[in-house]
Amino acid sequence: MAEPIGILKVIVVRGKKLVIRDFKTSDPYVIVKIGNQTAKTKVVNSCLNPVWNEEMSFSLVEPVDVLNLEVFDKDVFKADDKMGHAHVNIQPLVTAARLREILGVSKEGTVLRKVIPETDNCVSAESSIDWVKGEVVQNVWLRLCEVESGEIELKLKFMKSAPLLP
Repeated sequence: MAEPIGILKVIVVRGKKLVIRDFKTSDPYVIVKIGNQTAKTKVVNSCLNPVWNEEMSFSLVEPVDVLNLEVFDKDVFKADDKMGHAHVNIQPLVTAARLREILGVSKEGTVLRKVIPETDNCVSAESSIDWVKGEVVQNVWLRLCEVESGEIELKLKFMKSAPLLP
């Protein structure tokens, strides 16, 4: 079994310009997956620009998996409607945390790495991985795929696991 390397905290902050899946609006929620771990936000009723601000934690092991998310519209009498999906590579966050430790970076607000939109992620605008209040943090907007519009804002935090004592 793979050794845990740390904890990934994912804060699903908000969505913007989500698609209409009901008559005039949607009732969105987000499912976040990494490896075989899954977490879900609450449903925000009748909103195309929802605010969740929900934190979920995932155990990370090597090799680091991609973080996937799916957005759905909650329905009562039929299956929930898909509102798009996105993914982001977590490896740059883990690598930045290791680099920070090796270099001994401790200055508040230090930018450890930039992440730009590429084909291997759904990042919609350049974001940075920073050292903030003793944590390695990335604020990132992800564009939703296979849908007309929509973006999700996440805040990602990586905390290294403490070494196991012999």
